[in-house]
Amino acid sequence: MPRIEANGRMLYYEEHGQGDPVVFVCGLGGDHRAFSVPARRVAKTRRSIAIDNRDSGQSDHSQSAYSTADLADDVAGLMTALALPPSHLVGQSLGGLIVQQLAVRHPSLVRSLTLVSTHSGSNAWKKAVVASWVAMRNVCEPGEFTRLTMPWLVAPDFYEKGFAQIEGMVRFAERNEWPVDALAFERQAHAASTHEIRDRLGEITAPTLVLGGEFDLVNPPEVTKDLADRIPGARYNLLPGVGHIPHIENVIQFLEVFEEFLDQVG
Repeated sequence: MPRIEANGRMLYYEEHGQGDPVVFVCGLGGDHRAFSVPARRVAKTRRSIAIDNRDSGQSDHSQSAYSTADLADDVAGLMTALALPPSHLVGQSLGGLIVQQLAVRHPSLVRSLTLVSTHSGSNAWKKAVVASWVAMRNVCEPGEFTRLTMPWLVAPDFYEKGFAQIEGMVRFAERNEWPVDALAFERQAHAASTHEIRDRLGEITAPTLVLGGEFDLVNPPEVTKDLADRIPGARYNLLPGVGHIPHIENVIQFLEVFEEFLDQVG
């Protein structure tokens, strides 16, 4: 699959299907494969595009710090290079921060927004959590880091019953040919921790779906609900039984809500 020049760097993306474009933007430390199952499902009826953010996967690495606004400009550059019409943007966690910025900075590119397990601005507690992950990533190999952070990311029931799937994610991290290295992870974490857009969310006019997880420790329900309340006309859905990665913990539930929203937007 191709890389394309966008905002002065080469970004990797995978594209499948035809029709109205849906662009998936992954979270901290991930790449386009985080959305592999939803992206394949969407590709049956629409054009599905999943991106490796700057410093992720097969996209170019950075040599300096950047913001979520910079990452949004990367996505906007890729969409422009691909000559995409206004598209459905989907972002989880850090990806949600990125597409918020994109909706404010490049509204003509956005047909709809789906914001998954994300927030509108950081606080001291959230910054401390992310700093602890950075410290762990500096001393842990990818597999061990995945194992240590998993209790933050999934609901208790999934952790108990989905042990085999969790072990699979650990093995995947150990074998990953394109891991996010410790310095790249720190740069992405800095962008997430310094994100602040609360005062501009009222400018978003695109139809918006905000999805929160009942057991999300990183962005708990009160945080995702606050995000939805700040966006005019946003629809809020609290997904039961899942944590921070609902598109992995219960992909069937995630897709039911997401596809219903896409069908309503048209």
